Amino acid sequence: MLFIFLSTYLQYNMQRGYMISQNNLYSDRSQWLMKYKKPMLYSVFISLGAVLFLCNNLSWTSIGIMVVAEVISTLYFLPPVNLRKYGYIKPIIIAIVWVVSTTVVPLIEYKLPVQEHVLFIISQFLFLTVLCFVFDIKDAADDYLNGVNTYANRFGIKATKSISIIILLISSIFLYLYSFDLIVLIPGLITVFLTILSVFFAKENQHQFFYYLWIDGLLFIQGLLFFIAFNVG
Repeated sequence: MLFIFLSTYLQYNMQRGYMISQNNLYSDRSQWLMKYKKPMLYSVFISLGAVLFLCNNLSWTSIGIMVVAEVISTLYFLPPVNLRKYGYIKPIIIAIVWVVSTTVVPLIEYKLPVQEHVLFIISQFLFLTVLCFVFDIKDAADDYLNGVNTYANRFGIKATKSISIIILLISSIFLYLYSFDLIVLIPGLITVFLTILSVFFAKENQHQFFYYLWIDGLLFIQGLLFFIAFNVG
């Protein structure tokens, strides 16, 4: 888990630092990154060292998967590939990288048969796809100006919200088919409920903290809910 967390932290901060430009130089996020540039660089190098050290505890299969995930994540923002410009498949790419890193790799490391958890993996993939759709709502205008066609700026924000809610309901069905156990269903359905509420409140001019703290934070909340359910129940 620490390996996945630090890998995500490393990749995320590399991307955010790289994407600072004249167009967003004075945004709250860019200003914060510029203000704490030195501590961030230190933390990135420390995270890199820790990730390399933790590789000793992983199977070669997991290492290979994570290397591929890191490469795809880098190509997401790095020219000339810049996968981010392919707006229609962007949410799918991100969701695949996330579900492989946070679900498939842990299953492999705990020596659990992946094929027995396919329905849960699909449920997680759909949940993560919706989080990406919500971020597309935030970036709808900017993506349009940059020539990036997304579901939000192509079909409209209302349609994107409706699609997101339908996907979340389908995600709930897969979760239910995966396990009837309340220890699994309750935290999963609470997460879906919170995500549906988040979809309703999502809008272009919503404060960035809503997205970078709350929407991203739903991943942490989901993990915390499952942790509590399995340890209390």
